[in-house]
Parts: sequence; structure tokens; C-alpha cells
Amino acid sequence: MATTCDPHPLGDAAYSSLLPWFGAKRVLASRIVDLIGDHRCYWEPFCGSMAVLLNKPVVTQEMVNDLHGDLVNLARVVRDEELSQRLHWRLHRTLTAEGVFRESRDVVRAGLPPTVADPPSVDRAYHYFVASWQGLNGLAGCRDTSNGYARRFSSGGGAASTRFAGAVESLPWWHQRLRCVEIYSGCGIGICERVEDREGTVIYADPPYFDVGKEYKHSFAPADHERLAAALGRFKQTRVLLSYYEHPDIARLYPGWEKLEVATTKGLVSAAKRKEGRVDAPEVLLVNRTGGA
Repeated sequence: MATTCDPHPLGDAAYSSLLPWFGAKRVLASRIVDLIGDHRCYWEPFCGSMAVLLNKPVVTQEMVNDLHGDLVNLARVVRDEELSQRLHWRLHRTLTAEGVFRESRDVVRAGLPPTVADPPSVDRAYHYFVASWQGLNGLAGCRDTSNGYARRFSSGGGAASTRFAGAVESLPWWHQRLRCVEIYSGCGIGICERVEDREGTVIYADPPYFDVGKEYKHSFAPADHERLAAALGRFKQTRVLLSYYEHPDIARLYPGWEKLEVATTKGLVSAAKRKEGRVDAPEVLLVNRTGGA
């Protein structure tokens, strides 16, 4: 039976991720959801684009967290009934144009990122949405968001206007899905250290990766990877899934975990060369097969 938090039955979202996030999991989401299995309680301490959450079935308790102030502000606006309607109305009347993109990008760069102590800002969410979805693919969540406009000079691939329109029309679906999701903005490792070890609970962690942490808005030092491994290694009943790029330290930090190699190809952007490219992403999924879920 559908719940009040199930997505609207009239149709699926064009995009099942809130943003074109750096290292986003939209391509792998269906496989990750299959590995998650049945559960009653879901934690995502580094939620980013929320691609996994938005692709999985609704359960009783769902909590997501991220330190990225603009992401959290956008999610809070999308979840709110009145604010999401105001955002959708404004975005629906927005052109896909380089001048529009640059204006929103400059607004985002000029202001301080929102905090959870601030009331949700529709204006800030609007400009961040435009800068992200009209900007180069895969830069949301980076230190320098949306350096350039997503222009194309070839007939291959999709159009920037189509991508932006699809994201805008996904807003009502996102709103319905997020209505019963708790949204936090704190230390993801700290959350992992506090979650109760209990059967039926699942944690999906997608932290900043080894050696590329500096690309993220909020980076990870080697000590952070050590601390996260200790926090996740304590679970005996909780099912834990963890995403990383392949790295020599994985075997040492996560002994006994099942490692699934996932060779994917992602559309990323070389900010230095200002051009799009397809790059192999040697991703691995780690599963603590001792979980009770």
C-alpha cells in the first residue's frame, strides 16, 4: 500500500538525483539498491545528489546528511510544500541561457553557503539549482561549482536545455519523495559513530574518495578515512555498503568485507581543459556481509 511519502503515481522523475553531483551514483543506483535489500531504517551520511535514496523504496525511517550547505538548503526547500511550489514556479519560467547561468553562478559564489540554523532560502536554492543544472556536468559538490556553461559544439549527446527542463519537471516528484526524509547537515563520520547497531538498519556511505578528496567542497584527510573505517567496522547487525574508487588502503581498512568491482564510464568534465570527456571510473562497492538486513 502506498504511503503519504511515496512518489506521486502520475509519473516518474526525469532525473532520480537532486543534482549532477561530482562522483554521483545515479548510474550505479539500481545495483546499490539491490544490494541494500529489505530494511526498515536507512542512513546516508554523505548523501550528495541523493541518487541512491531517490531510487530505493520508501521505508519507515530515512535519514540523509551532508555538510554541503547549498545542497542541504535545496533539499529543505524541495521538501517543503509551499517553498517547493515557489521554486518550481520560478524555475519553470527560467531560460536555459549562458547569461542566466552566469548570473546564478555569481550569486552562489558571492554569498556564504546556508547553514541549518538559517531558514530555507528559495532564492539561494534557485540560483544554486540553475548554476548546477546549467553548468558543466559533474561539478556540483566540488570546491569550485559550475565554472562554465554546459554548451555543446557537436550533435552527440543531449541538449543542455533538455537536461535543465527535465530537472525542473522532476521537482514535484522529488518533493513527494523527500516529505518524510530527515535531512541533517553534520559530520558524516560522527553520525556513523552514533547509529545503533540493529537488524533492519542499513547505512550507505559514499565519502570523499582517496586521493581526490581535495576536489570535494568538504575534503577527507587520511585520518578521516581511518576514523570512518573504525566507525563502520563496529557493526554486526547493521548492513553497511560503502563506495570508493579502487585504492591500496581499502584491504587494510576493511578486512573481510566483500569487494565488488564496478567498472563504469562517467561523463565528467575537465575543468582545466573546459571540455567534456568520458573517463573510466574504477569504482568498488564494499559490503560488510555480516549485516542482519
